[in-house]
Amino acid sequence: MDFSNWDYLYNWDGEYWHRANLVYTPYVSPNKKTLCMSFNRDTNYHTDVEENKLWTEQLLNDRFSREIKFHSMAKSAGIPTLNIIDVDLSKRLISFEWHGADFYTQGFNTLSNWQDQWLQIIRKMWNAGIYKFSLHPNSWVAHEGTLIPFNWFFCFEKNESIVIRDFLIQISSERQEKMEAILKALNLDLDKPYDPHKLQTLAFLSFKYNYPDELIDQVVKNHAIL
Repeated sequence: MDFSNWDYLYNWDGEYWHRANLVYTPYVSPNKKTLCMSFNRDTNYHTDVEENKLWTEQLLNDRFSREIKFHSMAKSAGIPTLNIIDVDLSKRLISFEWHGADFYTQGFNTLSNWQDQWLQIIRKMWNAGIYKFSLHPNSWVAHEGTLIPFNWFFCFEKNESIVIRDFLIQISSERQEKMEAILKALNLDLDKPYDPHKLQTLAFLSFKYNYPDELIDQVVKNHAIL
């Protein structure tokens, strides 16, 4: 697939442009109607040489497989998903119908009831046995009044075991700094295995800087009574 006239997907935070994803390379078609996730390290997008060395073929294959697997699980559970246009298994490419921008760029004011939808979708994920840790607003998109989650590569099933340090590679340094105090408060160790249910609260609290306090407080309460 030739991406020479496609754009990379970036996020603007009001001061700087940032990569919209630290794992795959996101390409947007010239007409802005297709997003292609390439689970390969394009060094014009992922420019840190040492970081790129950490991304082995095994890791990229795993994240690619998770994107497909949990997208399918979510769709089967009635959770809104982006429409898949094409999957190239040999090249680790997934093309989706795209709606111009992610929710971080679109802005919260584009969807009046987005918080209610967000909470409902999270609960549907739990009911489907999905624990999603890619929760930043840039892992959602609003389209025709519906909030749609994507970036399923950072998801787990309930019976999986997670060692936090193994996944720091795909968490920004800024978020890792915010996580330090939360890890201590929750008495979590970077090198011990945990089930996804236990770590879900860590994920929610680490995104408290990106969402209204009352939303995170509510989802943590909902999670506590599962």
